Amino acid sequence: MTATAVLMMLPRRARTPVAILADGAVPSSLRLDVFGGRDVFVRMRRGPGAHGLSEPYREVSRDDYPAGSEPALVVISDRYVQARFACSASVFGATDVVVFVPLDGDGEAPAHVAIPIPSLDRPSWHEFELVSRTRMECRYRVVRERDGVPTGGSRALSAL
Repeated sequence: MTATAVLMMLPRRARTPVAILADGAVPSSLRLDVFGGRDVFVRMRRGPGAHGLSEPYREVSRDDYPAGSEPALVVISDRYVQARFACSASVFGATDVVVFVPLDGDGEAPAHVAIPIPSLDRPSWHEFELVSRTRMECRYRVVRERDGVPTGGSRALSAL
């Protein structure tokens, strides 16, 4: 799976930042339907996404969100798996980030994940591989051990 964008948010009731890896266009809004919650977030920036630049989202109440509007992206356990990544501070800007990764066509967690690194002239990615999967989450590590901690990425922004 090659991510095209990292969607960052900090739910009001959580201390841990949440990131969603997108494999398509950057959505204007999304709904986080995890563990029975139905939190709605809207994108803070306008315009198209930039390669590797984290997209900050802020939580809005259901009353502030137009009733006729449906979120452009719905994150549910049938389509996403919860994951933890090694070296997450270098990639997402925090040491303990919950990341939702899209499942593949067979409903499985992807064996390899590429996360974009910000670049204007030469797009590149941090490469990770699946190490373990439990009923609750997946764990990913840097593909090549000799590479050590990923470098070159920006610190991710969290919507407060």
